[in-house]
Amino acid sequence: MWHSYRTLNRLSFVLIVMSFLYIFYACFKVAINSEVFKVKTINFIGDINHVTREQFSAVVLSNFKGGFFDLNLDHAKNALEELSWIKSVHIKRSWPNAVDITVLERHELARWNDGGLIDSSGELFNGAADKKLPVLEGPVNQHAEMIAVYLRLMEILEPFKVSVDRLRLSKQQSWYGHLSSGLEVAMGEQNIESRLERFMRFLPDAESRFKSSIKYVDLRYTNGFSVSSSVNGGDGS
Repeated sequence: MWHSYRTLNRLSFVLIVMSFLYIFYACFKVAINSEVFKVKTINFIGDINHVTREQFSAVVLSNFKGGFFDLNLDHAKNALEELSWIKSVHIKRSWPNAVDITVLERHELARWNDGGLIDSSGELFNGAADKKLPVLEGPVNQHAEMIAVYLRLMEILEPFKVSVDRLRLSKQQSWYGHLSSGLEVAMGEQNIESRLERFMRFLPDAESRFKSSIKYVDLRYTNGFSVSSSVNGGDGS
């Protein structure tokens, strides 16, 4: 090999290329870790109402490793999405030394049992809310189904200017509700939306015939319902 000038030329070329690549890599590492490319600005995009920007910044800075080019964006994204009120986060680099973070917060829709909140997509999360929210009570892991039923009932009740304050699903899968008008409703296991809508249309006539304000109604009958002027008209069990 040492007597072949062609082989020596090839070897020299390879060594030269490798040297240039090493020098380029070393310069690149120095450049990306220089102060010029350190992240200096974090831009938050979106409505942030339950988590302060200081909290966001602390989480981001503690999870960003490296300079602008070698930031571990997935690591920071996962850390931010662990915050209770955060539904999703999208992070992108903004040349030359900024990062844009688009935040989507959860919108609380109801309280769940003795603790926790349910968002508009039916996901359960830990959080504290000051405003008055409807309460959903039911078996473990059925919060998504309950929020879907709640939304359908709210749509039915909207023309009657009434809302659901409390919705309960028993272990026997029977539905019970308390409306903002003060009415307690036992709805049964099936066709609860159609049963409730039919009763609400009949309610003014029912109160006229009953000659008293109705406080409790049992819709669990095949061809009708029973009413009472007392919430003790049924035990709701």
